[in-house]
Amino acid sequence: MAEMTFDLPDLGVASGVRSARVPRDGYARGWGLQFGDLSAKIEGEALYKSALASMGIHSWIIPAKRMNLYLLMTRFLPKLKERHIVEFGAFKGGNALFMALVMREIDATAKVFALDTFTGMPEADKSIDAHNTGDFSDTSLANLQQRVAELGLTNLIPVKGLFQDTFPTLAPDISFGLAHIDADIYSSVKYAQDAVWPRMTNGGYVVYHDAEVSSCIGATQAVEELIMERRVHSEQIWPHFVFRVGLA
Repeated sequence: MAEMTFDLPDLGVASGVRSARVPRDGYARGWGLQFGDLSAKIEGEALYKSALASMGIHSWIIPAKRMNLYLLMTRFLPKLKERHIVEFGAFKGGNALFMALVMREIDATAKVFALDTFTGMPEADKSIDAHNTGDFSDTSLANLQQRVAELGLTNLIPVKGLFQDTFPTLAPDISFGLAHIDADIYSSVKYAQDAVWPRMTNGGYVVYHDAEVSSCIGATQAVEELIMERRVHSEQIWPHFVFRVGLA
């Protein structure tokens, strides 16, 4: 188990579940990254530095979002019954590699499933999506698989195809502790959140990479529908929308 070298900030918010979330945890991560000194502390932690240096494939994920995922994996996933991770939208696979490298030290039994067409975006709805069919086609499943083999990452499983075709094929007995939805268009985000919600372990984290990005209003709409349909509130709003599943 990797050594954790710092504690999260305490803003004086009461602990405990409120409206199917733990606001104190969201404040600790979000405020700590945006206004506190968490970034510097994370940059100095050996596991973060090692995983970042070992990826070998560039990730477009900005540091604050990578750090938030790192906090979830190292400080919060270990508290859950199931710690498997699914990423909807892997692009070249850099972030999936980072998560797998971290999780190999946190829980070697946890799998990271990286779902993507690996050929670019599927059909977009131009009434709501700014992105176009085929965007982000500059990717290679073969390159990702080669890097996985070089690193000996037996916990990272790339899965090629449309989400609606591949996600149902994942072993039905697997529950997820973290779902990272890194898709930019409405249909992909909508499918991912609806499909993964019933398969999250109690207290699991659903994290949206693009729902607050100016070019992804379709992704934002999907999150708005999640809130209306499931009557949930976010636990964290910066640098990600983060929701919890199964908390009373």
